[in-house]
Order: sequence, then structure tokens, then C-alpha cells
Amino acid sequence: MFLYNPKRHTLHIKGYCQHTKGSCAEYSVFETEDEALAYDGRAVSMCKLCQKKREKIMEEKK
Repeated sequence: MFLYNPKRHTLHIKGYCQHTKGSCAEYSVFETEDEALAYDGRAVSMCKLCQKKREKIMEEKK
């Protein structure tokens, strides 16, 4: 599940960083990364903490 922070134009992966551990009421929720990226026409960046954790998990699966 992907969470988009419209104030900072940042995309998070649920549970991957401290920003998604608590209440995420102000975030938009998406099932896929592509949906989240297409939602706002502005430049969206992936949370650096979420990206790092995703890369670590992908490396462990290899």
C-alpha cells in the first residue's frame, strides 16, 4: 500500500518508515505505485527511508 503526502509531494510505503506508523489521515492511499505517481501532476519523490528499505528487501530476496 502506498501513501502520498500532498503537502510534501512524497510517496511512502506503508510500514516502511516512521511517517506511516501513526495516523495517516492526511495522506492519499493507493494500491500501486503507478496509481500514486499518476495522482498528482507535480514531481513526486519517493521517501528516502522507504526507498532504502525497499532496496534492502529486494536484495534479501535475491
